[in-house]
Amino acid sequence: MKRALIVVCGFSVMCSASAGAQAKIDFALYEGKPVVRTGEGGTKITKNGIDYWTSGEPPRRYQVIAMVQDKRDEFWDGGHAVGSPSIAAKVKKAGGDAVIIQSENEAGHGGGYSSTTGSASGGLGWLFGFGASGGSKTITRMVVVKYLPDIADPASPPSPSNPTQ
Repeated sequence: MKRALIVVCGFSVMCSASAGAQAKIDFALYEGKPVVRTGEGGTKITKNGIDYWTSGEPPRRYQVIAMVQDKRDEFWDGGHAVGSPSIAAKVKKAGGDAVIIQSENEAGHGGGYSSTTGSASGGLGWLFGFGASGGSKTITRMVVVKYLPDIADPASPPSPSNPTQ
């Protein structure tokens, strides 16, 4: 009987810990002078209707519209921020088309963070100042972007096949 009680108590502690340990997604809209850039390209993964730029930037015009910080404990939360349906839903709701991974940091056993990705965005990190807090988590920071149409160069002549260009 005593052994069964210990097992039940241990199981209830594990269940209550897992119920409280969920991925935490901080989403902050950008306000200020429009930040419009054209990237040089890189690598991306497309999942749940958005592009996750894991290195580099989109090779097209885009505008920064928000920042996302995802904190998750892989043991309890499972999965990764890249491809997350929750992140994709927030990005789409804000009018975004993609995210550019800024950094991905893991909490070490000593509580320190070490960068595993680095700044992939070519210096957009100055826009947002999310801080990292303790715990055994992976923290992924992403810039949310909206793709913009290409602008025709006004100095280039119209093409012969399309004189109205």
